[in-house]
Amino acid sequence: MKLRALLTAAALALVLAACGSSSSSSSSSGASSTPATTATSAPASKSPSAGKAVQVTMKNLAFTPSVIHATVGQTVTWTNDDSPPHNVTWVSGPKFASSGTLNTGGKFSIKLTQAGTIHYFCSIHPFMKATIIVGG
Repeated sequence: MKLRALLTAAALALVLAACGSSSSSSSSSGASSTPATTATSAPASKSPSAGKAVQVTMKNLAFTPSVIHATVGQTVTWTNDDSPPHNVTWVSGPKFASSGTLNTGGKFSIKLTQAGTIHYFCSIHPFMKATIIVGG
């Protein structure tokens, strides 16, 4: 019984350590000063959206789906359906302003304004990676 409690405590410590904040930042390449996407913080409640929206959930320490196909003009909305906090951090492709920390139920949206392949991840859990393929 003591061994089980010890193993549980060790596992919990690992999970909590993985949920610590990260102070990494990404550098911008010499791209134009006009952002390729517009970022907005979406309200926590669901409301009808204009146009076609693409939904991504953060659940079980993963972005689902991990690859999405969208077109210029569409909005992508992420929802944290997980217990730990997450974020959406731009890595490469058409640039967007990364999200802040999203707690359970938190939402973040961007409007896609340029074609290209966008790579992003959660800087809190760097193994969480995903891609948006934006067509014209």
